[in-house]
Amino acid sequence: MISFRAHLSAVSGMDDFDEEAVLAKIHLVDGDILMLSGSLVDGSGTPSSDFDFCVMAQSKDGRFHRDTFPRESHMRYYTSGDRVKASFDYLPHSLLGVDVEYWTVQEISDMLAAHAQLYAQLKGRARKSSGFAASAVDFRLLSRLTYGVPLTNPAGFEKIASEVRPGEVAYTAFRTAVGSYPDFRDLAGMWAQDDYESALVAARKLGTDTFRGLTHVYGNTNRNPKYLARFLARLPAPLAGLTARFRRLHAYGPADPGDAPDAVLEWLDLIDLAFAEIRRARDEAEAFVGRQDFLGLLKSELHQTMSWNAELSNEYCFRAREAESGVPSLRELLTAMTARRAAEHRLPLREWAAGRAAPAGENNKSA
Repeated sequence: MISFRAHLSAVSGMDDFDEEAVLAKIHLVDGDILMLSGSLVDGSGTPSSDFDFCVMAQSKDGRFHRDTFPRESHMRYYTSGDRVKASFDYLPHSLLGVDVEYWTVQEISDMLAAHAQLYAQLKGRARKSSGFAASAVDFRLLSRLTYGVPLTNPAGFEKIASEVRPGEVAYTAFRTAVGSYPDFRDLAGMWAQDDYESALVAARKLGTDTFRGLTHVYGNTNRNPKYLARFLARLPAPLAGLTARFRRLHAYGPADPGDAPDAVLEWLDLIDLAFAEIRRARDEAEAFVGRQDFLGLLKSELHQTMSWNAELSNEYCFRAREAESGVPSLRELLTAMTARRAAEHRLPLREWAAGRAAPAGENNKSA
């Protein structure tokens, strides 16, 4: 029998559970790799957190098919066509959840190869990227592979884990969080209409995305914002003041609806401060695109035949702050956009565009 009670007790203090009842809901066979992950392992869990398991089988068997999966043993199970992907149930006395995902070793190997291709693609673009949700990469599992604990077949697990590149996973997560000019443009439009409540919602989203990106620069591979405050608490001590301001505003917001305009501006200040730290820290993150290289990507997007106007100028003013410190603050950019003019900046956009022809076109599913 596998014993993981000692590990769980050390991580979370949880020891009031029936170990055999847990194992009975996993349906292990010889050769399986059983990985424990989730909040109980990454340090963000509580005594009532679910057990998050991943079974990595050497090949598909009856557990992977709707007709032969032991359905009566679970409260619910999840499928993709006839393929059983996961199951879930509670322990009868403690009500602790047992959440199990089913993969084959080959499926995970293929997923890691797909992520390597995705990382190479994202290193060559400067925009926030969100159009690959239907790709071959399961980002939750990918993150869990960077910190999961093998409870069986540790040699097999180590072989898989050796193919995972946590820094690259953090960068793909970062690129899904940071850099959405359309989000800021929406905020500016709401502000211009004096719709401060909607502007505050937009500012909160933009701030959450930016601070999530900050955790990715420091190595966090988890894209789920559910535990963002806990991830922020792990950042270096000098950032404690900044993250405390974020956590207060994010969790509680303004005390009175009339304070919404000031709260929007406070969000913009916090986002600027987060970008300043992102600029500093990314140069030390080996898998991240450095600031100069990022500016090179921005330059490569410009060409002489673009329609030169205030909107284009403001977009690049917003996006360049990820790598360039000498751009106007978001408050200043908001003021300029409200007045329907271009913010004053020193970005040599036309120089960047010199000699570049318009691209033939691409299906650019990004923000």
